[in-house]
Amino acid sequence: MVRNEDLENVLLLKKGDISAFSALFGKYSERLYAFALSIAREPYIAEEITQQVFLKIWEKRHQIEEYFSFKSFLFSVTYSETISLLRKETAEKKKVNRWGEVASFETTETDYTVEFNNLELLTSEIIAGLPARRREIFILSREQGYSYREIADKLGLSVKTVENQISATLKTIREKLGESQLCSILFYFLTTH
Repeated sequence: MVRNEDLENVLLLKKGDISAFSALFGKYSERLYAFALSIAREPYIAEEITQQVFLKIWEKRHQIEEYFSFKSFLFSVTYSETISLLRKETAEKKKVNRWGEVASFETTETDYTVEFNNLELLTSEIIAGLPARRREIFILSREQGYSYREIADKLGLSVKTVENQISATLKTIREKLGESQLCSILFYFLTTH
């Protein structure tokens, strides 16, 4: 049985269901905060970004494409919001030095979205090229939300085997993506459980 709590919650969210919104907020707010913090490096900015993202999600809930990965969508919106806020902060305070190491301000938000989508596509291609069993374990974990224990029970494996397979897959993806700081940041947050 394929579990997709995000899809169920997104469908309810589109109908204005506040409990579905709360469930998505509870599931993703800390991870989005950590993601924004890893880019902005200021807790108050990360907190503001997290609030803005969820406010935007609520306000534009009718426009959400429910059959796309909600998780990827959230991180893409968070990334764009972080860039926008950093641009504003930089214009107001002229603090280019810290952010200049991470990204160029000449790049448009559309370029960031394209870069994010390219990274997601590359990751998908890497996963598609994995041995069948390893790919199945990874998909059950990262895309379908199964715990290591649930995967082990479902496939008749030990939990340690599942852990080793996930670890090997993450290592393969990291190696193939390269050492780019942006790739590392995005990859970490796309694949953390």
